Amino acid sequence: MKYQLLKLLNSYYRFNLRKYNLQVSISKSARLLRGFKVNFLVNPENRKYLIIGDKCILNAAFTFEDKRGIVEIGDRCYFGSGGLVISRNKVEIGNDVTIAWNVTIYDHNSHAIDWEQRAKVVKTFYDYYGKSTCYDNIDWTDVDSAPIKIKDKVWIGFDVVILKGVTVGEGAIIGARSVVTKDVEPYTIVGGNPARVIKKIERNT
Repeated sequence: MKYQLLKLLNSYYRFNLRKYNLQVSISKSARLLRGFKVNFLVNPENRKYLIIGDKCILNAAFTFEDKRGIVEIGDRCYFGSGGLVISRNKVEIGNDVTIAWNVTIYDHNSHAIDWEQRAKVVKTFYDYYGKSTCYDNIDWTDVDSAPIKIKDKVWIGFDVVILKGVTVGEGAIIGARSVVTKDVEPYTIVGGNPARVIKKIERNT
């Protein structure tokens, strides 16, 4: 019964993604759960923005705020409920990655440091919010962005935030509620805000 329900949900969410057939590539063996969503805040181009590999279980939302964004997920990945990936650059997630609930992965700063630049965004929201072209009109010139890479066999605890430009090395573990602002070495446990090294992991464990 439980398997039939998962199969039904999978079919439902695939059906609702048909309008993004040119923008989303999902392996037939991937399972899409209730929290899975794809949000385009721009008018997307006819290319792949979201690529999902084999035997993934995804319960997270993926939001594209710029026409340049892209998210690639490898095989056998799990992404828990309440998760959010926001891209205007690139997010790469490798194979066998386990991501707990309420994890946020954000490949840009959202706003410029300078108030005058932020004021332009506020004005754009005022003029265009609610229209499909709202985010197409945002000036991202002074908003820093950089790709995020999460390598194979990584485990990310709940409520973690991973920010732009970070590479998480193979086999690393990120403790719950950590904020990751710098690269994480392979087979290392990190935790805290900002995340710091707690210990090394033996590769054969």
